[in-house]
Amino acid sequence: MSTADSLAKVIATLDWHGDLGPASLAVDEAEQLRSRLGDGATRWVAGAVEQSLAALHGQIHDSLAPWPIIRTFTRHVLTATLLRLADEDRLPVDTGAIDRNLAEDIVARGIPLSDITQALRSMQREWLSLLIDAAVGVGPDGISVVSAVATSVTGTMDAWIGAATDAIVEERRRVYLAEQVRIRSAIELLVTAEPVDVEAATQLLRIPLIGWHLSCAIGVPPGGTVERRVVDGLVHLFARVVGSERMLRYETSAGTVHLWVTTDRPARIPRVEDLRVPAPLLVGIGEPHPGPDGFRRTFLEASDALRLAASLGGNGGVSYGDAALAIVLSQDEERARWFVEHELRDLATDSPEMADLRNTLRTFFDTRMRIAPAAERLFLHRNTLINRLDRIQTVLGHGVAERPAETQAALVLAELFTRRPDDPATGRHEFGA
Repeated sequence: MSTADSLAKVIATLDWHGDLGPASLAVDEAEQLRSRLGDGATRWVAGAVEQSLAALHGQIHDSLAPWPIIRTFTRHVLTATLLRLADEDRLPVDTGAIDRNLAEDIVARGIPLSDITQALRSMQREWLSLLIDAAVGVGPDGISVVSAVATSVTGTMDAWIGAATDAIVEERRRVYLAEQVRIRSAIELLVTAEPVDVEAATQLLRIPLIGWHLSCAIGVPPGGTVERRVVDGLVHLFARVVGSERMLRYETSAGTVHLWVTTDRPARIPRVEDLRVPAPLLVGIGEPHPGPDGFRRTFLEASDALRLAASLGGNGGVSYGDAALAIVLSQDEERARWFVEHELRDLATDSPEMADLRNTLRTFFDTRMRIAPAAERLFLHRNTLINRLDRIQTVLGHGVAERPAETQAALVLAELFTRRPDDPATGRHEFGA
């Protein structure tokens, strides 16, 4: 007797004499089984499903599991298994009936894939045991196809496990993307000062909005390119230097990366030098501020600091605390230019001599207006530096110590206007606030 005839003989003996459970097979599945394999096989599938589900119930004790959906799915799998066995594996495995609701439940409750695979394998063993018992009951012809039965059932279940895994992975991806959309929307509401539910936003963003926030903006000048791993390294270094693992990241379509690191108290602000920013990346660092308003404020400060860094050119970046006055003044470029002309007078002239004097004055301020350190940094004799400072004071019309804040801000702006790209990026930041 051929293998096909022996398998048909085994299947013909199938029947179920016990309880068939709370519901019968779906009409289409029952009709398909009945027309091809008879009433006995139809009852056997319904009974075997209930027996395997009872065993599964005893293993996992999950009262929240969607058992009606699981029952429907299990019946479909066993129906396909038996039909494929009867057709000697010529029938392709149709795994298109993976229920979306079942995948949603698995993902929503965070059930590991390994648990799903284990449950399906448990059912496979239960069904295989029943089929082998039926084969042995037939006699020598049935015993001869035990190996074929095991191979067919295992192959069919392998296909279903693969399909279930794909469905769950796709559902996880869908949920992740949907969550990312909600996270981006929450961030955009916060930075544009729209009203938000603080408690709900805290749960969604996974950072305490009532805490202290410190923002950093990372960008690349026009034409520059950098590998993502380099950006990722800078992101994690910033969080490590601040000293908190509670970090939120937002990326714009323009390639700017915004970070928020949240702490329980005001964080130490990293210096740009602490971050060892690799070229061509630039950073803007805000100041720490508390609460939802602080979340927005530190973001705006970091964004403005990055904008100033991009305008100044060079490597590294700008910390808002070091350039707040210049950042504020440069929001209106026309008035900022007027301010430079008013404060520096002829010192603002774009000439080598005035540029040299401006550099001398910046160095003098950087060394806290001490002659010796400034002369050493400029490689000048102290008398030469004194003469230069006299010349600078003549141009300014007052002593360099009389308006230090205004003069230093004007020097920064003068540097900004002389070094900025020909076609600077427009807009304060990505959200247009």
